[in-house]
Order: sequence, then structure tokens, then C-alpha cells
Amino acid sequence: FPDFSATVECFDVSLKYPMSDRPALSNISLSIGVGESVALVGSTGAGKSTLADVILGVLLPISGEVKISGLQPLEVVRIWPGAMAYVPQDVKVLSGTVRENVALGIPSEDIDDTLVWEALERAHLADFLMQDRMGIETKVGENGVQLSGGQRQRLGIARGLYSRPRLLVLDEATSALDAETEKAITETLDALAGEVTLIIIAHRLATVRNCDQVIYLQDGEVISSGSFAQVRNSVADFDMQAKILGL
Repeated sequence: FPDFSATVECFDVSLKYPMSDRPALSNISLSIGVGESVALVGSTGAGKSTLADVILGVLLPISGEVKISGLQPLEVVRIWPGAMAYVPQDVKVLSGTVRENVALGIPSEDIDDTLVWEALERAHLADFLMQDRMGIETKVGENGVQLSGGQRQRLGIARGLYSRPRLLVLDEATSALDAETEKAITETLDALAGEVTLIIIAHRLATVRNCDQVIYLQDGEVISSGSFAQVRNSVADFDMQAKILGL
């Protein structure tokens, strides 16, 4: 992605959903450098997923602006398709092959199988598929019924990695994984840090404790940001969660 710089800047971003009497986001300002890993944390309803959607250009703020590589998010999508990728918590799996699901939306003749295997390797799904003689041509049933929840999430991570994005947003993307697989995926993300700008939304603090920057949201506002230790020192609830987990 020549000329693309995976920097993210939010300037006084606010957003209010129709029919809601309070803002979902209030005056959010933040700056994320190239190759930084950033965790968005906070309780349910704090605004984490909304902020991710605004950064990706899925939602438009009512005031303020977001700049990625100095441009509006939708401009980035138009100029550099594939430079940004998103992995949701609930991965939609189409009936078809693993290959088609990883390279979703790309015509079959244009799919690069090397990139498919690379993405599956990084998402720790390649070994499972190598045991199947069909490999990436393995069919996944309607709604991915032949895959476990954890395998479906790993397929979603592989889909996010297929285009070798420079900015990757993961929204609770490891919530259905067992502890061992989550640890492996966390190691994958740690390996991507520096090379890819990561924005990770997670309730499981073990996933995000190595992030360069932790941003704690509450009621749509940033109430603390800094290292994991700095946010622990300034937010009692966060410190309590970390203590319970023995972190």
C-alpha cells in the first residue's frame, strides 16, 4: 500500500444515535502512531465498538473528525482497498469453501492461495485444514455449522489478515477462543505489532496487557489513557479486574 501511513487521529469526535438522549461518544481525541497496538477497554456500553466504527468510517460523527493517513476513513477505503481490515466478534461464515471465506468478496480467479494459507497460518487454523485432504477447498456449511465457535473466529481473523492490512481493528475477536488458542492468537498479534497498527477491543485483559497504549472509555468519554500500568493506577475498576485475573 504505497503512500499509506497507518496513523489514526481523532479530533473532538462526538456521536449521538437517533432516539438516544445521551451521546454515544463525547469529544474523543486520540492519536495512534504507525505500528502501535492500542487497546480500547471499558464496561459494556462504554462506546468501544462505536469508536471503532467511527474510525473505520462505518459511522460518521456529528462533530469532530477522524483522519487515517491524513485522510477521511472512506477516502482511505477508496484509495487503498484492503489497507484497513476489521474482525468482528460475530463472524459471518458463508456456505462455500474456506478459501472463499478467507478471501471474501474477491472473484475466485483473483484469489491468491499463498495469502490464504499465510492468513490461516497466522490465525492458527492451517494445521486443522492440513489434516483435511481438501485443505482450503474444505466446505464450510450454512452459517459455518461445521466449524466450532473458536474456529469461526479464527476464520474471521484469517479473513482480516488476508489483504496484509496496515491497520487492523479487532472487536472482541478472541472472545470464543479457549485459553490456549487465545494465547497463540495474542502471540500472533504481538508479532504483528510494529508492522501493523492494531486497535483491539477486548474484555479479557490478558489479550491487551502488552499493548503500547490502553484507552479506557466510560459513558462515551476517554477517562484514562496510557500504558496498562498507568491506566490501572488511575481507574479503580480496571485495577480491580486486573487483580482478580492475577495480572
